[in-house]
Amino acid sequence: METMTQDNVTVLRTRLQNLTTADAADHLRTLGIHRSTLRGLNVRTTARTIAGRARTLRILPDREDLKTPVNGPANRGLYDSMNEGEVLVIDAMACIDKAVLGDMMFSRIAARKASAVIVDGAVRDISHAQHKQFPVYARAISPESYMGWLRPWENDVPIQCGGVLVMPGDWILADTDGQVVIPAHLAEPLADLAEAKQKLDAFSQALLAAGHPLDDTYPLPAHMKGFLAAFTDTGALPSHDEIRRARQALQG
Repeated sequence: METMTQDNVTVLRTRLQNLTTADAADHLRTLGIHRSTLRGLNVRTTARTIAGRARTLRILPDREDLKTPVNGPANRGLYDSMNEGEVLVIDAMACIDKAVLGDMMFSRIAARKASAVIVDGAVRDISHAQHKQFPVYARAISPESYMGWLRPWENDVPIQCGGVLVMPGDWILADTDGQVVIPAHLAEPLADLAEAKQKLDAFSQALLAAGHPLDDTYPLPAHMKGFLAAFTDTGALPSHDEIRRARQALQG
């Protein structure tokens, strides 16, 4: 996992939480990442925008001849070691009828102040999870326990979740639209791109609200970019005549 100071992590988390998953997915494509959005997972509790670094858990089918490791199942040690703001990401093989998390584990994860739980598989005790301070995303809900069927195999390793590769330390951004994996080394460049685009989008939204047509608003055309600085500084919008003259000047 890439080393960052806690202050840097906090600043970057705040920047990412000011984005949407749509922002992230769009700008990741610009940065060359086309497979970043998890598929088939839905929010099972009240959703809110979260960003945090991934802690991963890989689950495999159980087998009767295998003993539990001396240091215990891989999940319990992971839950006990999560840090504030991290996101628990579990590959439970998309198993929809055996829940790998329930109330007691949710409580421990909540005590560790995790930002979110994301499970490619099933969870249970959702009525209890609703009262925790993090959203839960999962493929399914089931009352059946995983015990005897699935084995928490290893933690803090590369996994798949929702069809996307997740590396320990990747950033996860999740909101009401979905969940996006942001490679750790691209998180700051992505935030830079997205924040610049947010300024353009704020201008476009203001122009649309003022009644200007799409050809003058979105995507922001070249003849409108000269007005952006004034809007950013003071909120001032150009008049229809100013826009007409700028368009004519550009056309020559």
